[in-house]
Amino acid sequence: MKDKKKINPHLLVCYDGGPASYKIISYLKELFSGVEIEITLLKIIPHPATFESIETDLYKKLLKEAFMEDRAKEVFSQAEKELKELSEKLKETIPAKFYTKVLFKYGDIAESIINFSKENLFDAIIVGRRGLSKMATFILGGVTHKLIFSSPIPVWLVRGESWNKKILVSLDLGETGLRLVDYVSFIFSNHKEAKITFFHVFYPFLDLKHFEGDIEKLVELTENEEYKEFFTKIKRIIIENGMPVEKINFKFKRSFLGPAGEIIREAKKGNYTTVVVGKRGKGKMKEIFLGSVSQKIISYFEDRTVWVVN
Repeated sequence: MKDKKKINPHLLVCYDGGPASYKIISYLKELFSGVEIEITLLKIIPHPATFESIETDLYKKLLKEAFMEDRAKEVFSQAEKELKELSEKLKETIPAKFYTKVLFKYGDIAESIINFSKENLFDAIIVGRRGLSKMATFILGGVTHKLIFSSPIPVWLVRGESWNKKILVSLDLGETGLRLVDYVSFIFSNHKEAKITFFHVFYPFLDLKHFEGDIEKLVELTENEEYKEFFTKIKRIIIENGMPVEKINFKFKRSFLGPAGEIIREAKKGNYTTVVVGKRGKGKMKEIFLGSVSQKIISYFEDRTVWVVN
């Protein structure tokens, strides 16, 4: 029987040439050096005509439109050249298939990115987060925050100055948790150096006071039949994605501090520079204002990258 063909993750990088974009590039170099993936570099640029005043004289209007058309082609060509040069440079460290796309800005940028990502079936939208205030993280405003709350595709929010290959995943014992396991095991299925820990904070988990090990051991030790069935599903998902089960560590901890506080503490203690959380989507007000574990994690970390997965 032939081996099932491996599908490499395809990542959409939102690039604008600013400091936040350079952080994204540095992050990808660190995390995916030597790993086969696909990357599309997307740059959205304003159309030159948006800066021009309205011309009422018909002849002058036609001349201006012709000039703007030539100017638009020039600006578009320059942006394409910039992205192609960047992709060639990235190939030196990341063995990826690179694609480039330039779009003129029409309407809402976040909506343009989301529509483009859905049309092309990307596995992640990668953005840099600018230095917004804490209060700004509570309110839907700005491209990054609109993407986090509105995109059906996972969004990677790159923050910090340096990164490693350690990933901490907040594991919910429900459908959200299963989606996270599926997503993370797919993204890292052909990654030989990633160190992944699925972390769960519990109150009533009676038959395991504390656990750390792989999924095989977790299934074996769990006495509660409902939990055992859930962990067996997790094991099956990991195997189906082609990832060795021993590559993923599971850590369970009893705590009254609360999930968000323990995740923050664990990320710092274990020096995880990537934290993955799930998004539940329970109504607009709960998405806008800080309240969920995911919101607290997104708001808190200024020095780590956070993945937000639906």
